[in-house]
Amino acid sequence: MHHSFQLDLNPFSLIDILTTSMTFMLGVLFLLAKSENKRANVYLAAMLWCLGCEVLDVLTESIVDENIILIQTSLFTIPFLLLYIHQTMNSAIKVWYVFLFGAGIIQNLLFYLGVDVHELIYIEYLFNLSILFLILSVIRKHREMVNNFYSDLEYKSLHWIKAIVYVFFTFHVLWILEDIVAIQNELITDYFAIISSILTFFMVFWIGHNGFSQSETFKQRLFFRDEKESHEDDEEVEDTEKLKADQTEYDNLCQHIKEQKLFANPKLNLRVLSESVKMNEKEISRLINQQSNQNFYQFINHFRIEEFKLLLNSPKASQLTLLGLAEEAGFNSKSTFYKTFKSQEGITPKQYEMLLKKSE
Repeated sequence: MHHSFQLDLNPFSLIDILTTSMTFMLGVLFLLAKSENKRANVYLAAMLWCLGCEVLDVLTESIVDENIILIQTSLFTIPFLLLYIHQTMNSAIKVWYVFLFGAGIIQNLLFYLGVDVHELIYIEYLFNLSILFLILSVIRKHREMVNNFYSDLEYKSLHWIKAIVYVFFTFHVLWILEDIVAIQNELITDYFAIISSILTFFMVFWIGHNGFSQSETFKQRLFFRDEKESHEDDEEVEDTEKLKADQTEYDNLCQHIKEQKLFANPKLNLRVLSESVKMNEKEISRLINQQSNQNFYQFINHFRIEEFKLLLNSPKASQLTLLGLAEEAGFNSKSTFYKTFKSQEGITPKQYEMLLKKSE
């Protein structure tokens, strides 16, 4: 007995022990963290603990060859991730999401009744993959809304959660392959287990690293476009009068932004602009999208780039660095400034400066 215990406690079992410890510790830290979005942290902690129980389940089975975990959490982990995303985005959690937890409750009831839940593994895979696709669609919609609401996207992307979703997809592909292909081949099964252990460890580390900075981000509830309403707009044959009125309104909006130098405020968003021009948020967004073929983020950053080019030709250029001038124009992130400038002008700010000096 002692010999087999030694044999089974391989380096990857140690990684699993470390991963499990991290999930439970991080869960506690998220619960105790001072945050304006407490509920998001509760969902993230719950997700981590469910994940920890899953790892512990695999770990105990590999060491003592027996299932000693009293709860099956594999159908709770991803629904908690979905709730966390909605809470972080400050968007309403749909009532029917509650029923997603029904699957996990049924799984546990069957488990306690002595039914071999491993027989239902493909239903579990299908359930989890469906929610992962739902999460990706929620993130995509959120990205569109963020681009139409903020003029600065620093810390507002949910890319890190997308990465977690892709890791979960990888797990499911590995597990399905393992079930289909590798039943007889123990070596391949071991390789899959090793990959899963390492991926899970890094994923938990990744969640810990990103989770603390994210939950503060979306204080404001972003407006939701009425899909039906915007669809009708497309089908409507725009009369000349309406087009003219829109063009005038759009020109006035641009004029107001330039005169008030609203773009110079790095925290400018659709709500701030709406209050400044006394116009409805949806109406502003529609005008920008239709008249400039840009989202709010691109639209405002276009003004900032133009302002930066003016500043580069002014006496201020000798007192400030390129980044200093960019900050004056309203940028508060070097990467956003460089990326926006390159996409608008086709060259880097430095190259643009050199061209200016040559032409003098």
